[in-house]
Amino acid sequence: MSSQSQNRLLATAWAIVGSIAVSPAALAQDSGPVIDSVTIRKEMQRYETYYPEFHFHDPSGTVHFIHREIIATSSPKPLTAKDGIVSISAEQQAKGATYAGGWPCGAETYYVTLNAFLMNLNGQKSNVVEYTIHCNGG
Repeated sequence: MSSQSQNRLLATAWAIVGSIAVSPAALAQDSGPVIDSVTIRKEMQRYETYYPEFHFHDPSGTVHFIHREIIATSSPKPLTAKDGIVSISAEQQAKGATYAGGWPCGAETYYVTLNAFLMNLNGQKSNVVEYTIHCNGG
């Protein structure tokens, strides 16, 4: 094949590829949820209670679950992390939303480090984030 024929073939191929349009909705379905950051708010009740706030976005707007697991702790008692249900509108999720958890410390002094990720109804998982809560100075 001559170089002129190869150039015409490449030009035709690029014209075909360039004419394929992808809709924003199709792009949104392919990209999963993203946790942009985690901030932690503390409230003092009888004991400290911490509220990890997961700032996220999901173009599909279908995030419905948060999974959390403890990866390290100095707690004198066994601890468990609970998964949660995310009930935030699809429109808000697409713009950017915040899901707030909660961790009641109790009287003990300890730290707990957790991993968390979000999952949408399409089965797509977000990035995993790690955060640490210091109860009563632990």
